[in-house]
Amino acid sequence: MTDDIHIQQFQIADLEQLLSFLRTAYPSEARKCESAFWRWQFLENPNIQSGEIPVWVAKFGEQIVGQIAAIPVVLKIADRETQAIWIVDLIVSAEHRGKGLGKRLMLAAKEYCPTVIALGFNELSGAILRSLNYSFIGGLHRYHLMLYPGNAVREISKYRALRNIVNFIYTPFHRRIVSRTDDKSKCVLPVTRFDASLDDLWNRARSQWRCAVGRDSAFLKWQFIKQPGKKFEILGAYEQERLVGCIVLFFRKPEHGDASEKAAITDMIYDSGCSFDVIDILLKAAIRLAIERRAGSLVADVLDERIEKRLQTLGFWRIKNAPQFMASANEHKDLINDARNWFLTRADSDVSIFEMPNV
Repeated sequence: MTDDIHIQQFQIADLEQLLSFLRTAYPSEARKCESAFWRWQFLENPNIQSGEIPVWVAKFGEQIVGQIAAIPVVLKIADRETQAIWIVDLIVSAEHRGKGLGKRLMLAAKEYCPTVIALGFNELSGAILRSLNYSFIGGLHRYHLMLYPGNAVREISKYRALRNIVNFIYTPFHRRIVSRTDDKSKCVLPVTRFDASLDDLWNRARSQWRCAVGRDSAFLKWQFIKQPGKKFEILGAYEQERLVGCIVLFFRKPEHGDASEKAAITDMIYDSGCSFDVIDILLKAAIRLAIERRAGSLVADVLDERIEKRLQTLGFWRIKNAPQFMASANEHKDLINDARNWFLTRADSDVSIFEMPNV
């Protein structure tokens, strides 16, 4: 009976019970059940209001039988900033499905914050979103560049001799990629912290997009420097010591040998005043680093016309599989519901959050 199940905002006193529920719900996804990861995700986010944990649970008596979890974000919509939540997880225990609990949990989250986005959801969550009249906006566009196929193809990479032969055969094409990226870009340097220079860059960059998730220094520090179990490679493009662009890469932990099978361009910001030049510099630096690390391939999930044009010029090809995007809002619907207004990257999707640790 659904009358016996109540929905409430999560209280920290129930953390161990929630983690126990998640271990049962996700037996093969240990990442979602780790205490350190959970605390980073829902307690350390700089956008979280004091005491307002963005998680709602369904309880059957005192037993947790479902949850919806969100990350608070700041959305840039037109010339305003709006508080929003990004749904990252919705799960109901098997014995309580089919009773409308998923919809009730989603409604509780929306009551808390009327502007909701979901990027990277499964079919079950998508069905609930559609039933609540969320707008389907499309999705990210996924691009792929093969670098070392012997390292990228799992069935080959576990055999050292075969891996080396395949990589050697691919060398002529690999050399063309290297020559395409040889531009003596000496203004790209590693970034070890996010500070006022990043805030200044974001203030200049955001004017070119009508809709985007806010990327101030506190949020990016939380996402890319403080995230437990992960090391991101961060590169900055500088023009006379001024930060004009930033790109974030993630290298998967190698399964065989010492090279990652895949690297990802997780995020990218560029100055609106010199966009194509900065995009080129950053993308070429990312490719060079992936080649140096002998990554099997380099992937980028993005929704941005300028970046996509340069990816294609550099030899990336678009593939079909990519995170889908839905949203619901009481205001600015005409802007939010049009994919052409959005700037989105892999960093805005569940793919990035739940990617397995690499350290």
